[in-house]
Amino acid sequence: MVELEIGDALKKYRTKLEETQKEALKIRKSYQKWLSKKKKELKKAIGKLEKAKPPKNVDETLLKLVEADRRTYVSAFKRALEGIQDIEDLGKRLPELGKVHIDYGKHVIILFEKEVRAINSILKEMDEGYREYLQEIQKRSLPGLRIEEKLGELKTVQEKLNSINSEMESLLEEISLKRKAVEREYQKPKVERIEREIRELKARKRKLEMKARSNVSKIQKPLKRLRMGGLADQLARDSGVAIEKPGEVVSLLQTLKPRFEGKALNSAEWLIENLESEVGEIRELDRKIRELESARERELSRAEHIESEISSLERRIKELENEKKKLERLRIRLEEDIQKDVRVLESILGEDIEWGNL
Repeated sequence: MVELEIGDALKKYRTKLEETQKEALKIRKSYQKWLSKKKKELKKAIGKLEKAKPPKNVDETLLKLVEADRRTYVSAFKRALEGIQDIEDLGKRLPELGKVHIDYGKHVIILFEKEVRAINSILKEMDEGYREYLQEIQKRSLPGLRIEEKLGELKTVQEKLNSINSEMESLLEEISLKRKAVEREYQKPKVERIEREIRELKARKRKLEMKARSNVSKIQKPLKRLRMGGLADQLARDSGVAIEKPGEVVSLLQTLKPRFEGKALNSAEWLIENLESEVGEIRELDRKIRELESARERELSRAEHIESEISSLERRIKELENEKKKLERLRIRLEEDIQKDVRVLESILGEDIEWGNL
């Protein structure tokens, strides 16, 4: 079966819609004439009620009640009639008229039965006529479809998605180029030389620290047994204290040297003789490392600037990804809505419709 293109289908739909609107206008005009006639009949019936004389010999209390309700009844109907200009107005006013008829007519009918029943009969005819009007309009009306509007929205969404995908692709390519530029900065001979020197100095520093800590570890048990408190206990718990306070530690060990023996004595003697010079070298190494790290930072300032640009581009990509997710959800919803409307249009035209190619 050959499927009807969506553009041709919408043209057919618009033609049918125009036809039904013309038919609806004819029906409306016809019922407008009918309504005008019924309004005159109702107005006449209300006039008769207003002028009617009550029966003689009626209880005075009842007469006062009925007369008060008759005035309200008549006044309410006159106001309602003034507000009914077309058939749509009738639909809005019928509930109000019905309420007035029930609330006040129940008393008025006691003394003016003939007039109230005449009014009731006209109200029923108007109510039935309005229902018929709605049925006639409903038979000829077509559902309001927003396919063109939704297709326009879908096209806009797809264009935005294409634009986002294009921008993301461009950004990813730019990031790739910048990362290569950063890599080149790190591979500059001067940077590599500085990195190598930093590694060598750090290795030398670790070696010196390990040697000092190793000797301290051999005197920690004897120090614990001495239970002297203060610096001795600190050194017994943490060998790093020797590197932090080399002069104080050497002074302490010189005092305690007679109380050590064996390996502990050998380590104490090594520390007394070498700790301050070793720590001095460590601190000198730290100074050189800091200088080299500063030099490296200067050499890599351009790389840091490029990395900052990369971070900014990555944030933009994240924003685009979030926007893309929202648009994807909107696209799916629009496609589902269009598909529903297309199925309705297919049932109206009796043909299969192809709409997927925007």
